[in-house]
Amino acid sequence: MSLLSPIYNLPNHVLEKQKMYQNNTKPIMLRGPRSNLYVGTFGVLFGVGMLGTLYGAYSLTKGKPSES
Repeated sequence: MSLLSPIYNLPNHVLEKQKMYQNNTKPIMLRGPRSNLYVGTFGVLFGVGMLGTLYGAYSLTKGKPSES
């Protein structure tokens, strides 16, 4: 037994995973394990980034208040 045999002697689960993905009726981005976590995290980070961008654009267009 060589040192690397646990790495390349793993069972092949491609057919089971292929059947799992193809028999599911959910959208493709929600079919995998932990996909709700990934999509939800992306949505939150995207939303925060967009709000920050909008706030920055508003601050740049509004400008500083003038002293009268």
